[in-house]
Amino acid sequence: IVEYFSSYGSGDEKLLTKGGTGTKITGIVHFNHRAESHQGFCHGGSMTAVMDDVVGWVAFLATGSCQPWSGFTVQINCALRKPIPVDSWLLVCGTISKIEGRKVSVIATLIDPANGDAVHAEGDGLVILNAGVLPGT
Repeated sequence: IVEYFSSYGSGDEKLLTKGGTGTKITGIVHFNHRAESHQGFCHGGSMTAVMDDVVGWVAFLATGSCQPWSGFTVQINCALRKPIPVDSWLLVCGTISKIEGRKVSVIATLIDPANGDAVHAEGDGLVILNAGVLPGT
């Protein structure tokens, strides 16, 4: 992942003025020859690793500011929809869909903006934030 760009939710959870549900992160991803599996295409594990990364990083933004390593991913569900040719540049997007206590649920997509936003992967994940990261936890 080359770079991430973030936007924060409205902070509709208790005690948050921004962040929370609706917080989104978008990253630019380059799948180079090191991600290759079958000739000319990327390994599904590299796609899943990118989804895992975006799920974790968007959860680190739940408070309305970036707090790296403030929790850990406990579940990733990833559906690989379309193979990725080697040397592709794609976008990965993750959005916080729900917060329950320390549990942060995230939905994620891996898309090709140069090809009509073709979806290469979709998924969801669950991150548990460390105690005290969110107010009241």
